[in-house]
Amino acid sequence: MSELPILKFREVSLGARPKGEREAIPPGDPSYDDIALMDALTFRRYLDRVFWHPRSEVLRFEVRAVPSPAGRIYDVVALVAPGEGEVWFSEQALPARWDYVAITEINYGLSKRLRSELKATGKIPDDYQAFDDGPLPDFSNLENPEEVAQRRWAVVDRLREANRRDRIGAKRG
Repeated sequence: MSELPILKFREVSLGARPKGEREAIPPGDPSYDDIALMDALTFRRYLDRVFWHPRSEVLRFEVRAVPSPAGRIYDVVALVAPGEGEVWFSEQALPARWDYVAITEINYGLSKRLRSELKATGKIPDDYQAFDDGPLPDFSNLENPEEVAQRRWAVVDRLREANRRDRIGAKRG
């Protein structure tokens, strides 16, 4: 049986949210851990949409908890494989702001967290069942189709450009 080659991924730290978004709660706040984790998980899902759901052996995004004196600090890390992964990933394509889907996911998570706190303090009866008491729904149907097409074409254009450069290099070499 042949062994698969072990690829060395380049790791790129991206933070827990898009660069243009401010942190809602500072590290050390009692709510920080839950909300920062929610932000990081939302950002990871957003990046999968931005980079057109790449194959995990080419490009993937992971959420990591980094210990700090104020508690855990979350970071989304891009794992970029050499070759095709470098083509799929583009730091210029990183979003600066949340999109509508991400904002909806964050609001959903915050509302579930608030309901849980209200139940714990007795402000909502224990037997209360909200209509959205389940796992995170898929809100991707809320995406602007034009934005989806632009992101998809950006990936396709990067792949085409890399293939063009490879063909030119092969002709010269």
